Amino acid sequence: MAHPTDRKFRRGRAGALIATVALLVVAPSCQSFRTFRERANTSVAKLIGSNYDDPEAEAKLQQAEELFKAGNYEKAQEIFRTLADNKGNPAALAERARFMQAECRYARGHYPEAADTYHKLLLDFPTGAYRRDCCARMYAICDYWLDDYRAELQQRIGENGILHWKPSWPEIGNRKKPWIDQEGRTLETLERIHMHDPLGPTADKALFWCGHVNFVRGNFSEADHYFSQLVELHPDSPLRPQAIALAIQAKNNATGGAVYDGRKCAEALQLVHMAEASVPELTQNDEMAAKLTRAKFAIRAQQAEKDFAMAEYYRRTGHGGSAVFYYELVKRRYAGTPYADMAQQRQAYLLQRMQEGRPDPGIDPFAIAKDKMQELLGRSQPIEEKNRPRADPNVVPAGGAMPPMRGAYDLRP
Repeated sequence: MAHPTDRKFRRGRAGALIATVALLVVAPSCQSFRTFRERANTSVAKLIGSNYDDPEAEAKLQQAEELFKAGNYEKAQEIFRTLADNKGNPAALAERARFMQAECRYARGHYPEAADTYHKLLLDFPTGAYRRDCCARMYAICDYWLDDYRAELQQRIGENGILHWKPSWPEIGNRKKPWIDQEGRTLETLERIHMHDPLGPTADKALFWCGHVNFVRGNFSEADHYFSQLVELHPDSPLRPQAIALAIQAKNNATGGAVYDGRKCAEALQLVHMAEASVPELTQNDEMAAKLTRAKFAIRAQQAEKDFAMAEYYRRTGHGGSAVFYYELVKRRYAGTPYADMAQQRQAYLLQRMQEGRPDPGIDPFAIAKDKMQELLGRSQPIEEKNRPRADPNVVPAGGAMPPMRGAYDLRP
């Protein structure tokens, strides 16, 4: 039989012995034991997770509020952060703590961190009591960041065309601005404002500046999206007339030209008619009225170019009747434009050739493509597809081998 001193050391028994001794020394009474247990549970919960019962949460919140009023934002921010991260606290207390944490960062001038904290609050409490306050603070931060953008526009006021963003060196010691991609962070925060409060008092401003920055940078599709949302969702906004004027230009520029889809042009023309009928701020202002007129002519010119190009395609391919029809369409829809005059001349020429019995044969684009292929392959004789024997792909030879591929994709003679 082994001696008791030869028994192996067991950690569980040793840990239980140490805990018992600690309780006997530290907790001579029931009240002391309860306090010791609460402190131990709080300490362990802080180490292994963020969900624990904190009986002093209300007192800590009140203490942090007093520190905030006294101007000790750094220490108050740390207490607010601890209370907000603890998922065991009541929802109302956690929401208040998160909002005050963001307020501490805003008061300290840490604007990028404050904007992220406001956004975190909106994600955790999308319908909370501080939603409008968070959006207002976030817009105030974006408005401060947009000062550089507006100053750039004033400096480059004489330039034409798209104004590309010119990055600058980051200001490492400045905690009020992002170190990199200030314009991108601004647009991201403005989008978050509209996402969390689409009908709020700052949503129309957020949409307008998102569209304005994208319009100046040449992202006309994005600009059209934001301006159209502002026009549709905020009929009483003071920014709506200017948004309509910019939306018309963005729609017309977003098409890419007459060879692309013309639905954006149709939407822009419809928006022009709506502005002329129901927005007196645009029609009574001489400068805005002139812009509307120029936009209307630009839209009609692009539509006329598209229809004229369709008529030219039919003329080149030998479809004289279709070409005459589209030329007549251009004449009637876009009278007074250069395209109407050219359509008149081409139509008269085609009709004269038809009356003489020798219509314009046109050019077959498929024949041209086939000749180009023959030229590239160095063949003097065309490929005769009709006389070439073709194997049935559903029949397998007796030897088990598949037949060679013969068909439209086989270019061997």
